[in-house]
Amino acid sequence: MEPKTCPEICPANAVPQQPKEYLKAGQSRGPENPHASPYVPGMIKPPEPKVYPPDAPPRYLPQPTDSTSGDILGMGPIGPWAAGHLDWTPHAGTTGVRPVVDKYSITRYSTGEWRQHNQFMLTPRATDKAKNAEISFRREIKATNENLDRKQDETNKNLGKRVKDLSYWKKQVEKTLQAMDDEIEALDENRRKLKSACRILNLPEAISKECLELRTNRYEPDLVRDDAEQELIKEVAIVGEIRRVFNNTLAKVEEQMANNRAAKAAIEQDWNDKMLCLKIDKQNLSMTPESPLLLYHPGVARWPENASNLEYWLHWCSESIKNCDEVRQKSENLRGDLMTAIVKGSQDMKIQADRTNMALAETVAATEELCEKLEETLKDNLQTIANVEKLLEHLKDELRKLGERTKLNMTRLHSRNFDRPNAENCRDEAQYALMSEAKLLKESIDAYNDKVRESEAIRSELMKYRGELEKEIACKRKSLNIDQDRLARVRAHMPTPEEFAAA
Repeated sequence: MEPKTCPEICPANAVPQQPKEYLKAGQSRGPENPHASPYVPGMIKPPEPKVYPPDAPPRYLPQPTDSTSGDILGMGPIGPWAAGHLDWTPHAGTTGVRPVVDKYSITRYSTGEWRQHNQFMLTPRATDKAKNAEISFRREIKATNENLDRKQDETNKNLGKRVKDLSYWKKQVEKTLQAMDDEIEALDENRRKLKSACRILNLPEAISKECLELRTNRYEPDLVRDDAEQELIKEVAIVGEIRRVFNNTLAKVEEQMANNRAAKAAIEQDWNDKMLCLKIDKQNLSMTPESPLLLYHPGVARWPENASNLEYWLHWCSESIKNCDEVRQKSENLRGDLMTAIVKGSQDMKIQADRTNMALAETVAATEELCEKLEETLKDNLQTIANVEKLLEHLKDELRKLGERTKLNMTRLHSRNFDRPNAENCRDEAQYALMSEAKLLKESIDAYNDKVRESEAIRSELMKYRGELEKEIACKRKSLNIDQDRLARVRAHMPTPEEFAAA
C-alpha cells in the first residue's frame, strides 16, 4: 500500500526543481543592481521628492505603489546593507535566508508592512460593533412590535385562503374520484364482453378444425395442399392469434383493473385527508381571542417532523389528481384497444372465412369441371377400346387370309421342288416369283402379328386407363361431396362480427 501524500506538498509527478543559488557576501546581483559599476566620484544624485497621487491615502497608510517583496532592494557598492535575503520576503522564516547583522542595524519589516500595521491599528472594531448592535436591536424591536400588531390579521387572512384552497382541491378530488368510479364500471363491462368473445372464439376454431378433419377423408389423388387447405390452415392460425391477443388484452385488463382500484383507494385517502384538514382549518378560522376553548400548549410552536412545505403540498395535490387521471386515461385507452381487438379480430375472422369459402368454391368448381372432363375422356376411351377391338378382329381376319395364301404358295413350291424330274427342276422365273411371294407372305405375316401384339397392348393400356378414369371420377365425386355438401353445412354455423360485438 502506497503512503498517502499531500498533492500540494508532495505531488506524485513532481517536476524536479533546480536548487536556488543565493549571492554570497560581496557578490553583485547582476543587471538588477542599479549600481553595477564601482563607485565614481560624482555619481551620487540629489534627492528627489516622492510624488503621491491626488486620491492617495495618508502616507502612514498602505499606498498603491507599495510592495512586500524584497527584490526591489539591491546591494550596491555603497550602503550599510548586510548580505543575504530579508525575512519579510516570500521566503520569510525559511532557514538559511536570515540577513547577517552588521554594526548598524537589522531590517525585519518593509515600509509596506509598516503601513499595513498602522491601518490595522487604526481600524475600529468593538466600537463599530456596539453601534451597529444598538441600531439593529432598536430596529428589530420596532419591527417586532409592528409585526405583532398585524400578524393576527394576516394569519386569519391566510387561514381563509387556506380554506378556499382546500375547498377547491376537495372538489377537484371529488370529480376525479367520480370519474374513476365510472371508468372502473366501464372497464368491468368491457372485461365481461372480452371473456364472452373468448368463449365464442371456440366455435370458429372447432369449425375450421372439423373442416380440415373432413378433408382428410378424401381419396389419395385429392389429398393435396390446395388453396382451400391453405386458407383453412390460415383460418385456424388466425383464430389462435386472435385468442392470443384476447388473452393478452384480458391480462392487461386485469392488471389495469388492479391499478384502477389502487388509484381509487389513493384518491379516496387524499379526499379523506382534505376533508379532515378542511374541518380543522374552518374551526381555527372561526376562533377569536374571546373564544372559551383557548388554552396554553407549551412546545407547539415548532414544525412537526412530518410537516411539508406549501410547494410540496401543491405538488402533491396536483400530482395526486394527475396520477389518478393518468391511470384513468390508460384505462380508457385500454378499453379502446379492447373493443378494437374484438371488432378487428371478428372482422379479420370474417374476411378469412370469406377467403376460405371462396377458395372452397374455386376448388369445387375446378373439381366439377375436372369431373366432367374425366367423364368425357372415359367415353372417348370406351369408344377407342371398341375401335381397337374391331381393328384387332380385322387383323386376325387378314392373318387367316394370309394363311390361305401361304398354304397355296407352299403347295406350289413343294410340287415344283420335289415333283419335277432331272433337268426340269430348274430355277426359272416362276420359281423366282414363288420364292419372292413366299418371302413377302412371311414378312406380311410377321408384320400383322406385330400389329396384333401392338393392338392387344394398346387395348390393355386403354383398359387400364379406363379403370384409372373410373377410380379418378369416384375420387372427385367423393371430394365434391366433402367440399360442397358436408363443409358447407358445417361452415354455415360460423359466427359473425355482430355476434362478437354483442357478446
